[in-house]
Amino acid sequence: MTRLRAAFLAPLMALAGFVAAPGIAAAQQEITVGLPTSPPNVVHMPVVVAQDLGLYKKYGITVKTVALPGGVHVFRGVLAGNIDVGLAPGSVSAVGKSKGAPTKILSANLYKFEASMVVRDNVKTMADLKGKRIGIQEPGGFADIISKSVLRAAKVDPKEANFVSIATEDVPALVANQVDTAILHVEQEMLAKSKVPTLHAIARMWEIQPKTVYTVAVASEKTIKDKAKAMQAFVTATMEATRIIYNDKAKVLPIMVKHTGYPEKVISDTYDFMVKECIWDANSGLNKERFDFTAGLMTRVGNIEKGKTPSYEDMIDASFAKKAIADLGEWKGPKCPSAAF
Repeated sequence: MTRLRAAFLAPLMALAGFVAAPGIAAAQQEITVGLPTSPPNVVHMPVVVAQDLGLYKKYGITVKTVALPGGVHVFRGVLAGNIDVGLAPGSVSAVGKSKGAPTKILSANLYKFEASMVVRDNVKTMADLKGKRIGIQEPGGFADIISKSVLRAAKVDPKEANFVSIATEDVPALVANQVDTAILHVEQEMLAKSKVPTLHAIARMWEIQPKTVYTVAVASEKTIKDKAKAMQAFVTATMEATRIIYNDKAKVLPIMVKHTGYPEKVISDTYDFMVKECIWDANSGLNKERFDFTAGLMTRVGNIEKGKTPSYEDMIDASFAKKAIADLGEWKGPKCPSAAF
């Protein structure tokens, strides 16, 4: 399972067996943070940067990161009490809340849907996708779902495309001309383009689905109560790290290279592009319109039962992010569109 599909496949997976998180003593203010990919993608760097720069320790907590195979596993880890804070898809959190999950979203620094359809040079426009080899891992998987979203946006019937199952790594298949498209993270796109310069993105999911919340920091209500000071420290330190990412490329680039394992040039280009696109939100990311849209979308596609769509207040505990902004000051730029409270 690729890191990209694992990170966002969760909305279509059953969320069953919810277990209330047990209280865990926090004498040393130690918390465990769940990440949805290993190694982490560049989009997940705020937590990694905060860890490597000692920001969590600065605010009085010790953080242990645990990488799990996808956002649904992270969410379940939060519910089971194995993880104090999890980076999980906003859609999963909404679906879980509709099923009675005792969780709250604390912040959404990774609020844009960071995924793209990257294509070979025989695809000039989205209309050209008709009849092309669409790279997926399996029917119903993340790449399949997202590719069909792109096709619908292009007004191309998915039946008019040729879906090709490829290995878990999308980049080699695209580079080797086994497929015409692949769904990639930005650094994967940059790596592929370094091998085949004519590759290009035909669709950005944050443009096709601009109101969809991508990844949130979620915790159980019991953990929030039992470890309130630690939750505050986590939110504040992660917010500060996000601002450092925007402000100090020289400081964060070596961290990104170390943790992703990608060449420095690839990560440098990725960083420049993601800053330009304002992929991260350096305030809270807790925009009501976006969360209402995401919960509504999950209801429309059948992942949330009609009549059980959670409200913004059901899903969000904005108190920690508001205090972090009060302490750090409101971030003035770049301030992402529709990211404010």
